[in-house]
Amino acid sequence: MNLTLRQLRAAVAVARHLSFRRAAAEMHLSQPALSTSISELEQALGMTLFDRTSRSVKPTELGVTFIKRATRILEDMDRLMLDTSSQVQSHQGRVVISAVSSIAGRLVSRAMLLCAQKFPALEIEIRDDVATQVLQAVRSGEADFALTVEPARLEDDVVFEPCMEDPFFLVCHRDHRLAQRASVTWSELEHEHLVALAPTSGMHRIVHGELLRRHVNIAKSTPVSHLSTVHGMLETGLGVSILPSLALPVPDHPLMIAVPLEPRLSRSVGIYRRRDRSLSPAAQGLMEAIHTVIETRRERSPSGPFERLDPAGTPQIRKR
Repeated sequence: MNLTLRQLRAAVAVARHLSFRRAAAEMHLSQPALSTSISELEQALGMTLFDRTSRSVKPTELGVTFIKRATRILEDMDRLMLDTSSQVQSHQGRVVISAVSSIAGRLVSRAMLLCAQKFPALEIEIRDDVATQVLQAVRSGEADFALTVEPARLEDDVVFEPCMEDPFFLVCHRDHRLAQRASVTWSELEHEHLVALAPTSGMHRIVHGELLRRHVNIAKSTPVSHLSTVHGMLETGLGVSILPSLALPVPDHPLMIAVPLEPRLSRSVGIYRRRDRSLSPAAQGLMEAIHTVIETRRERSPSGPFERLDPAGTPQIRKR
């Protein structure tokens, strides 16, 4: 049995008006088209819904019961469509985003502030981790999408959409021999003690690959798991590090300083998601906020500290 919503609406309209002519006008149909729709519905049901005479239209006993149930179905359907439309417009719902720690702290946090202002019904859960685990969270379906570094290899079932280039800097103690330089070349890092994030980090592959390509011999490398540990070691003067702009210490840090590297090296930061999974309105709302934050960052100097925020959480372009 194949019934359509249009047939149900036609039957309810006829029962409400007790007139094919008025019901046809309400549904913007010709009277013959409406009559055909009712006849097809009755044939599908194997029952007569309306007793018709030249002067009146009246639901049969079975028709009265059917019309009551059809009315409830249509009301539920209309309510469903209204609720769904409301969720789409307000980006209501829950979204889980996976992100490497440096990006979560500097980008996702600002996107959350924007969402709180623009989409207050949006619930966001952040899962910050090392790059390998961030990618796995998306592939397993635990996260709707990830904001991460472009992976070295991209499987067929996932998509990476670049959003920004994040340049690397030399970061060291202010007393270090290279601290006051306008820029530092890679060859000048020869025989330095490098404090670096572990191989599970997306930065490790990029930085160590560049050092190998340029034949720079590091005296010693100390891998750690967390960015806060890198900063802590640099504050004590233990070695140097190569970090992207999103992972730099705060501007005017009393102990650490960031110096541009030449030639420039950057990492590609973007959206990583499953190809076979459509994004929910909630996820689309968060992604929209992320793009807004990145665009604000792009409008200012890419080598400066991150923009300040106003009390409402809207990114503000720092005046030069």
